[in-house]
Amino acid sequence: QLTFIASQTETATTTVDGTVRHSGVRNAPMRSQSFKENRSSSRHKNGASASLENEKGSGSFIKNYLKGQLNKHQPDIICGKTCYDLPIKEINKLSSRVVAACTGPSGGLMKVNSQRKSQAFELPEDAEVDFIDEDYESNDSIPKSKQQLSKQSSNDQINNNSRHNSSSHSDEDDGDENSNLFNRAATLPLGEEIAGIANWDMPTDYAFGIATSLYEHHPHTDESAGEPVADAFGVCVRENSAILALADGVNWGEKARLAARCAINGSMDYLNKAIYREGGRIETTMDLFVALLRSFSAAHNLILQENGLLTTLTVAIVAQLKNSDRFIVCTCNVGDSLAYVYSEEHGVREITQGSHDIFSMRDMRDALGALGPVDGKNPELNNLTVAMTIVDIGDIVFLTSDGVSDNFDPVVGKFAIPIPKKSDDKQVKKSDVMKESVSNSNKSQSNSHSQQRKNGGSSSKRSQAGLRRSNSNPDRDSAHTPFPDPGLPMVTAEQRHALCLLRMEDLITNGVNEGDGPSSSAKQLCEVMIQFVSKLTTAKRRILEDPDLYDDNDTTFDQFEQRQRRRKVGDKLAMVPGKLDHASIVAYKIGFYGDYEGKSFEDTRNGTLDENKYNLKLKATLAKFESQDDFNSLYEANI
Repeated sequence: QLTFIASQTETATTTVDGTVRHSGVRNAPMRSQSFKENRSSSRHKNGASASLENEKGSGSFIKNYLKGQLNKHQPDIICGKTCYDLPIKEINKLSSRVVAACTGPSGGLMKVNSQRKSQAFELPEDAEVDFIDEDYESNDSIPKSKQQLSKQSSNDQINNNSRHNSSSHSDEDDGDENSNLFNRAATLPLGEEIAGIANWDMPTDYAFGIATSLYEHHPHTDESAGEPVADAFGVCVRENSAILALADGVNWGEKARLAARCAINGSMDYLNKAIYREGGRIETTMDLFVALLRSFSAAHNLILQENGLLTTLTVAIVAQLKNSDRFIVCTCNVGDSLAYVYSEEHGVREITQGSHDIFSMRDMRDALGALGPVDGKNPELNNLTVAMTIVDIGDIVFLTSDGVSDNFDPVVGKFAIPIPKKSDDKQVKKSDVMKESVSNSNKSQSNSHSQQRKNGGSSSKRSQAGLRRSNSNPDRDSAHTPFPDPGLPMVTAEQRHALCLLRMEDLITNGVNEGDGPSSSAKQLCEVMIQFVSKLTTAKRRILEDPDLYDDNDTTFDQFEQRQRRRKVGDKLAMVPGKLDHASIVAYKIGFYGDYEGKSFEDTRNGTLDENKYNLKLKATLAKFESQDDFNSLYEANI
């Protein structure tokens, strides 16, 4: 099912404000980034951000975390490669009334040529959003590595998997490439609606998104490098549910932007029609995940149809649990665009962390996966992952591109350095190594990471250069700094991930500047995140906007000349924090809206709550294997 026709169905230094100092970097315009009680006034001696001392002298929140003083219990996050890996939870009947919707930037999904658009599924009026049981005894239904995929032609791959994975569509015409990506396609006429929504210009405080560029401006023309912004997002909210989607076009250019817009349009269009159509029957999280996986096929199909290039895609569905005031978030993602939840009680947790190996240092130039024609007409689904977690009213779900998430990394922010690789481990004292790894409360997620480590070798050998971002500055992989400060703490890969989440939590809780309050709405969260990454990367932009780097007659941005300028100032760029990229975020605050606002749906019969409906560790009743290990063994046996 991971071949995409599966029936389931990423001696001077310059400060953040751009000024140059000869020793250390001060964070003048930005609020000190401490964590919770550790709101301190002293600043990190090298780097433009948040490693600050507590007024009582207990140390920065980084040091406190490394000492194990900031460990928190987090709600369960269950992830897997198929919807069969996940537990099944009943959901309430979903209202079809739209209360908010927005997309962007510059029109977002609305800019896709709707006249040519035909979706990836054809749903007759009496069709259900059912799922197609997998026959795991067939080798064709086992997830394949990129090397295996490349051995097949696009048509053979599509047709073979369609025949093996679909028991109800064996008579489909193998000659139609687009229809065979998935065996159902949606052509439900909805008048003037675009992607199932009549009005996409309805942003609210509880549903909001922003996309911008962090790249430098030309000193003579003020033109921004990296135009157009190759990201796209969309969010639509109904009274007791929501859909969020974010795509990051790989590299620069119109075709990358088109791919991102098509991904948002295709996935949103399918989900809005399949989940909310009159007479539809969506009763469990299994139904939601099947729709999610099929929407990714719709997105990929539309990219091919519109001749777009490559893009990441992350989609989240938030739905009310049955007879409950709590909600469940179901996500599907491919690539390095990630999904998070912010909770006042639990802080920030990443829902999509099963899609990347948090136990190894990754190359931030690698998008990990993408929709679009990576290999012929095939996508790269090496890291496609489905995941779920339970959330409460008041929590905020948000999706980000790597232009946002990577700038919260402690190494990118220059207040920590990565621990040396194994070859250099003898030089590292045990006291510098993390004593306690980031805990994971469920076996499914742990085994998912184990599987990633086993397959890491194959994924790193991918021959497709398309997934490697070429629009990055030389220090894009900020895991390596030419002159690391020996006073900075060394962190392992999992520590980097945990500190990234802690830093996000601190920003949302305390704001960017001294005296800022917490972000209590989705709109505020988006604004504070973009404000932070913009300020963090100011120094890099100032270096690249030096007029001495430009010829007097040079009035345009040429990609070759941009790379040449970056090479000239590579050492300076590596000394200052941040990563230049397109930065996008879309967020939704959990709650009941419209006629549902103020109501309670919790079933309190017999005076007690049924906690089992919130237990994500219960086995899925439709699971094909007893554990992920069994799946891994079967997968390895068939490689």
